[in-house]
Amino acid sequence: MRLKLDKIISSVGTLCFILFIAGCGGCEGEKPLQKVELAPEAKELEVKFKRFDTDLFGADFSNPKVACQLLYQTYGSFFCNFVEGDLMLAPCQSDTLGALLVPFVQNADILQTHQEIQRVFTAEKMATYSDELTAAMRRWNHFFPDSIVPAIVYYQSAWNNNIAPTDSSLGIALDCYLGEKNPLTQKLHPEMFPQYKKANMDERYMVADAAKGWVARQARRYYQPKDFLSELVFYGKLMYMAEALVPDQTDAQMMSWSNEELQWAEKNEWGTWKQMATEDVMFQTKPFEINKWFADAPFTSAEAIPQDSPPQLGVWMGWKMVRQYMEANPSITLQQLLAEKDNQKILAAFKPKR
Repeated sequence: MRLKLDKIISSVGTLCFILFIAGCGGCEGEKPLQKVELAPEAKELEVKFKRFDTDLFGADFSNPKVACQLLYQTYGSFFCNFVEGDLMLAPCQSDTLGALLVPFVQNADILQTHQEIQRVFTAEKMATYSDELTAAMRRWNHFFPDSIVPAIVYYQSAWNNNIAPTDSSLGIALDCYLGEKNPLTQKLHPEMFPQYKKANMDERYMVADAAKGWVARQARRYYQPKDFLSELVFYGKLMYMAEALVPDQTDAQMMSWSNEELQWAEKNEWGTWKQMATEDVMFQTKPFEINKWFADAPFTSAEAIPQDSPPQLGVWMGWKMVRQYMEANPSITLQQLLAEKDNQKILAAFKPKR
């Protein structure tokens, strides 16, 4: 379930394109990306927000076929992705879909979760998140003025996806952000949802996750897996681009880490780098070995990295690398960064903290 990176697309072989998903329990001072002055057009951009969860559970399923037709007319490809991908019921315009969807909307556990979403995510809280996401999409429009600005769709995925981007919408599954300690979250089966995954189901990560999910969807055509270095740089680019959308999020939020995990990564940066900066690791081509550095897990399982480490240290180090490259080259745009194919150039700019 986690870009959380969890996975939006699959890469060559067995390595999955993770939607990394949470930043600086204590970043000092203003970060460079916070200083960006938006273009006038971007400042005035209106972002559309929809509540698919409310519309779904409020629909009149006395005539299931008509109910599905109305939902499809309103939500288009998002509705199709939901019923075909999340629920795996039937094609979204199938005559049988309505009858298959009725048991879902009438399921006692699903209805209880829907009610809990309404309780936890109050109108006031949703207004705050919508303001933050509006700011993020305005920044997206500033940096990529020729690209589509998605509609934000809040929904309930039955814990199948936390973030669900399409070409024109960005779905955020509120059931996946009820909180680690919420009784419904704790009831999730531990084999499918081990404790580290439940820890990620915290609303403080939601805005950062949404930014990462949208960026990952848009950047997927630039993904060219080759070796560990190419993964390191690509994830670093994605994190930097996501940070550009939500620069006020902390580094811990951006990495879906606790503050303690962030402190571990910062304290052990040089030791982590020494393990990475060897020919056997930096130019490793085996997906299974590479994925140890990037996978969402209880810890980073790469060789010689201790089990008290946070997960996804490859994402973290790649992000730091790209940050330093961009700070050294302030004239480079995000489009140019994304299109840059010389990974060695970005690597050369990195000076890890001892």
